[in-house]
Amino acid sequence: MSQQKVRRTKKPKKRREQVEPHFLDPEKREYNFNEVNLGYTRQDEVFVETMRCYTCRRPQCVQACPGNFDIRSMLVNIQEGNVQAAADLVHNFYCFSESFNRVCPAFCQDACIASKRGDAINILHIKRWLAENKPKPDDYYETAPATGIKIAIVGSGPAGLTAAHALAKMGHQVTIFEKQPVRGGMLAVGIPEYRLPKSILNREIDDLEKLGIEIKTGVAFGTDITTEELNKSGYKAILIAHGAHQPKWIGIPGEDKKGVFHAIDFLRSVALNQPIEIGERVAVIGGGDVAIDAVRVATRLGKEATLIYRRTRAEMPATEEEIEETENENIPIMFLRNPEKITGNQFVEGIELVKMELGPPDESGRSRPIPIPGSSYLMPVDTVIMAISQEPDVLDSDFELTRWNTFKVNESYMTNETGIFAAGDNVSGPKTVIEAIVQAKAAAKEIDSFVRRDQELEQPLFI
Repeated sequence: MSQQKVRRTKKPKKRREQVEPHFLDPEKREYNFNEVNLGYTRQDEVFVETMRCYTCRRPQCVQACPGNFDIRSMLVNIQEGNVQAAADLVHNFYCFSESFNRVCPAFCQDACIASKRGDAINILHIKRWLAENKPKPDDYYETAPATGIKIAIVGSGPAGLTAAHALAKMGHQVTIFEKQPVRGGMLAVGIPEYRLPKSILNREIDDLEKLGIEIKTGVAFGTDITTEELNKSGYKAILIAHGAHQPKWIGIPGEDKKGVFHAIDFLRSVALNQPIEIGERVAVIGGGDVAIDAVRVATRLGKEATLIYRRTRAEMPATEEEIEETENENIPIMFLRNPEKITGNQFVEGIELVKMELGPPDESGRSRPIPIPGSSYLMPVDTVIMAISQEPDVLDSDFELTRWNTFKVNESYMTNETGIFAAGDNVSGPKTVIEAIVQAKAAAKEIDSFVRRDQELEQPLFI
């Protein structure tokens, strides 16, 4: 008698879950700016999470990172017990590694192959733990022999700091001119303290200054210091990396009323402890990280704040973690609503909203929000904070700009003015910190080649 073949049922794949990072309890966040995301606090958490990695031969996480950071080598080093070597990779790639790994968008985790059988590897918090708990390598503070070449950088944000670090390591004499009264650019005045403590950022900038980098605050390029003055002072090249701090508005009636602010100005005023008068009922318009920051800051100031977004949660461009923590803080988010008009006489008294529905995808690939006829209604508020977008400040010069007021640069990141380069958000428009870092590193190499090639010339290198 023939044996009947027994069909074996496959065992279900075991879900492999992340080791969760630690967060400050929501009830302990009220009316203060204490850090919320506490990351990993023990080394064993890092080891357990790292052991979940498959160490792919062709790691998609590395390909997804705009800077192609060698995530695989970092994780393999940890798995093999070489923790300091893993930390060295982090410190050498990001010159302000503790700060960066608090604001990184973690594109790598979105591409992690482990997510097909469970959760993605928590690469961001592994990097953060290494940066926080392991010292910088000895060669972090070493530079090439001094070239005697002076290079000016405009802006001390992510792009400016990264380029300054790279150029100082090459032996050049670097001076950063910062318009704001504090160092750090958008890291200092655009990201709230509960996400990036200023003590950490300032300590990391202090480390950068040990390389001989000089940072002059309260100096505006184009007014307090000009190209001609830098030229006369012996600077051989300029990198403009002043970011995108100029507010963009929707263009609806009533935006000129008292009680209407842009999120960039609002966050900057709070960060600098400058007086800003907002009412008790606050509406924040937008769905990105800046909007999330604005509504959470307003709440911490004791206001009744609501986030208003024209699409659904699935289309929000803000990072998932920031959305989740906003929900954990019981901050209301109104989806499928769009402002049509701000009401009131001299001061804001309300905002007229229209209900939306989603239609076919637009050029961004997200479903297009379409107003529903006859669905408008008035929401009583006394403050409106716009968080739509921003653009670079327009400098008073002959620079060629795009229609978005960003610099036109060639493949070497040089503007139309010889010897003057640009990188970061003032070239790409508002992007992520990692994208600014990548541009800044590339621009620094081009600047180094430019000044070394022409360092024997007696005439000025830029006009």
